[in-house]
Amino acid sequence: MPSVPQKWRGICQGGQYFNSSSCNRKLIGARFFSKGHRVASMTSSPDAVEEYVSPRDSHGHGTHTASTAGGAAVPMAGVLGNGAGEAQGMAPDSHLAISKVCWFSGCYTSDILAAMDVTIRDGVDIVSLSLGGFPIPLYDDTIAIGSFRAMEHGISVICAAGNNGPIKSSVANGAPWIATIGARTLDRKFPVLVR
Repeated sequence: MPSVPQKWRGICQGGQYFNSSSCNRKLIGARFFSKGHRVASMTSSPDAVEEYVSPRDSHGHGTHTASTAGGAAVPMAGVLGNGAGEAQGMAPDSHLAISKVCWFSGCYTSDILAAMDVTIRDGVDIVSLSLGGFPIPLYDDTIAIGSFRAMEHGISVICAAGNNGPIKSSVANGAPWIATIGARTLDRKFPVLVR
């Protein structure tokens, strides 16, 4: 991995089960944003899921999306012995700065916008967001607003098209300044017997 870029101004924020020393030349920054989450989730529920108050991912979505964006090559990757081949992210030589904005109770506008503002100041080149729902008007769309500011600073923004559909008008993150990426299902099956 190349050295951390000189323009980088971010930090590696420690927290629950995540030390600031966890960053390296690949993971150069990590933060979590939870003020909106804490205000919205002030009452405790007996069904509440414990999660890490830190940049650490407690359910796998952030880890999955980070490896899709910048994961190093892994030879002989497969599922249950099927489909073995090399797997790697889109930009395996990239540095990653992770911002955790979603919690089990949801993703809050204030946390998303705060993370985007800080990410811009930290000096990233690309912002990749795996967030979104159904399309909403641009003036109400947190991701469209935050990504417009990033675009004004010369930062490319890539977003997930969402997990809705296939129905008409189900693609999220459709602002013209966002590169919206969708996926499709595979034509392969990985059968397994669950006991």
